[in-house]
Order: sequence, then structure tokens, then C-alpha cells
Amino acid sequence: MKVIKPESKGKVRKLFHLEPHDTKIIENIAKVRNVSESEVVRQAIREFGVKEGAVKDPFGKLIGSVKAGKNQATNHDKVIYE
Repeated sequence: MKVIKPESKGKVRKLFHLEPHDTKIIENIAKVRNVSESEVVRQAIREFGVKEGAVKDPFGKLIGSVKAGKNQATNHDKVIYE
């Protein structure tokens, strides 16, 4: 197995060409989340990777693993602590 040494801060520079409306979307999300535009793109790539099955969702196995009755979400404190 080849060991890859991480670059500065573990990030790789990439160049992409985007449509003007796509850049506006990224700008708006960055402002709302108070993060950089680069961080918005990184988050979107990670979410897309999970959605497409390219990356395993670490919490994916938890979904549906607990049997719950009616109003369990509403009464979660009672369910957990009793």
C-alpha cells in the first residue's frame, strides 16, 4: 500500500468552471452559514458522495435500527430516562 503524505492542511487546489447562477447559490449559502465558499463546496461534495454511495454514511446503519412506538419523538426524554 502506498502511503500518501498529506499536503498543507490536507487540502488540494482544484479549478472548476461554474455557471454564474451556481456561483450565486454558493455565495448565498456561504453567507447564511457564515462559512467560506470553499467550505460550502466541500460540504456539498461530501453530502453528494454519501447520497451517491461513494462514501459510507457513518450514521446510516442507525436509521431504522430502533423500534419506536407512537409519539416516541415527542416524548423522547420520557422514553430515554424511564
